[in-house]
Amino acid sequence: MKIQVNNVTKSYKDKYALKNVTFTIEGSKIIGFLGHNGAGKTTFLNLLSGLIATTSGTILVNCENVFNAPATLRDICFIAESGNFQDEMTIAQTLKANSFFYPKWDEKLAQELLQVFALNPKDKVRSLSKGMVSALGIITGFASQAAITIFDEPYIGLDVAARHTFYDLLIEQQTEHPRIFILSTHLIDEASELFEEIFILHEGEVLLQKTVDEWREHIVAVKGSATDVTSAIGDLKVIYQHMFMQEMTAVVFANGQSIKGHNLALESISLQDMLVYLSKQKVGSGK
Repeated sequence: MKIQVNNVTKSYKDKYALKNVTFTIEGSKIIGFLGHNGAGKTTFLNLLSGLIATTSGTILVNCENVFNAPATLRDICFIAESGNFQDEMTIAQTLKANSFFYPKWDEKLAQELLQVFALNPKDKVRSLSKGMVSALGIITGFASQAAITIFDEPYIGLDVAARHTFYDLLIEQQTEHPRIFILSTHLIDEASELFEEIFILHEGEVLLQKTVDEWREHIVAVKGSATDVTSAIGDLKVIYQHMFMQEMTAVVFANGQSIKGHNLALESISLQDMLVYLSKQKVGSGK
């Protein structure tokens, strides 16, 4: 399975949700699709799912445009943050309807997961708690067996135990039925160990696309005196920097480059911290 995103822009009147986004995803993997609120994540996921059209540019899945392409969309299951199911339908009816849409639907798995999440097939969607609706979305995503399965904040209302059940199922399904899983979540510390590749969107643009191993080599916090840090980072792009008690911290794209200097401390940056830095709106160019 291959996803090609070519110069995609999405605007609403004078506001840009996405700006000239280009990247490729290929092969089976679990992808962390991250960014602060308003970064453009949900807009892109709606575009990939064929729910809305691009303003310009194309999104191709195995060389087929996803918009107005029913056959291609049967290979994509998008479990959005909300609004996935009809309130008047029962759980059983909801799963039955989905089984008609997804050609690789796994009914046995769906029934097993109903028991795992303790859902009653006779209950109507409108009677479910937020956590139950999230569980129904998780069941649908896994049972769809869609080659591209997207979860956008999939566990609203679920407790810690249920969330970890989701993580275990995700690993199990990727082992038994490999596909592209795209996970967008704010619970980054919990989910980060699952990711094989990381995308970070910022202000409608792809700021970063790296494997987990590349992440550790490319994003570094450099600490020391202002003079020493400034000298050490040279022309590297600065993501965030601040001064505290005469010590400067600069988070930079190291791009695998060795950073050397006297009296410096180099630290790795967690995904959660990276998103915090971006939310402070202090992304800037390096020296």
